[in-house]
Amino acid sequence: MIKPSTETRTVCNLCNAPGTLDTAGEMVQVHCNVRQHADQKFSVWRCDNCHSLHSRDVVEMAHYYENYPFVRQKSNLFWKISSRNYIQRLVKAGYRRDMSLLDYGCGSGMLLKHFRRQNYCNTQGYDPHDERFNNPAVLEQTYDFVILQDVIEHVEEPVELLDKVISLTRPGGVICIGSPNAEQLDLGQLDQCVHSLHQPYHLHILSERALRAMAVERGLTVKKFYDVYYADTFIPMANVRFSHYYASLFDNTLDLAFDGYRFHWKQLTPKGQALAWFGRFFPPHYEMMFMFQKEDAGVKSMAMC
Repeated sequence: MIKPSTETRTVCNLCNAPGTLDTAGEMVQVHCNVRQHADQKFSVWRCDNCHSLHSRDVVEMAHYYENYPFVRQKSNLFWKISSRNYIQRLVKAGYRRDMSLLDYGCGSGMLLKHFRRQNYCNTQGYDPHDERFNNPAVLEQTYDFVILQDVIEHVEEPVELLDKVISLTRPGGVICIGSPNAEQLDLGQLDQCVHSLHQPYHLHILSERALRAMAVERGLTVKKFYDVYYADTFIPMANVRFSHYYASLFDNTLDLAFDGYRFHWKQLTPKGQALAWFGRFFPPHYEMMFMFQKEDAGVKSMAMC
């Protein structure tokens, strides 16, 4: 057991009129949703101004990332369909095969593989924690699209990360940010949102209003917004509602997503079958995705003439 840190996060670092731990109207203790650390609890509090969520205690993250479940991630039919959904969203925002794209915080590069399989080959990945993708030269150029999927909530300074990806985006380019939406996470129903809270890995979970304000202040415009997770599919049993139900039948940990399918008799009950087949028709709104467009200096200059 690692010794707990005495450091705490007591001031919101996401809004211009930051709330504090002392003024927070909501604070709860949340079980870690990774099996190895499931016996530990962590405190989460909500900023009373922007409604973002913050993990109170500063811990040694390297300890928790050892044997992280995502290192066991493998490609399968569900992941292929989810990746296709992701790419389709980018296409709707103007993405083409001749455009350059950077997946910032790409992890093992699983999403990049699916881009390339669909002939989107002008793609790069960067992740400082993976030796296959930690080449700093990737950050010395700019891109038409920069994606930040399930990353911004993992860093200590989300504002600095946003500034970084803006600098990596060409004028007129698009920044795609996918993250849990703090405003949709009900701290009174922890069994429903424990995986979005994902303690202690999610340090700061932004609210929709906080992320939107941060972007607008930096000259970005909202091109598209989604409040349903891109991996929510119409494949039976491959939707978020059923996934949460499935996890609750066992130990309700993230590890279940990588263990391989397990059967429980309650999956055959009317509730289990309804969620398996129709869960996608009433999705939760725990996740958000913004497509922000960076201002094109040339267009602005023409408009001023």
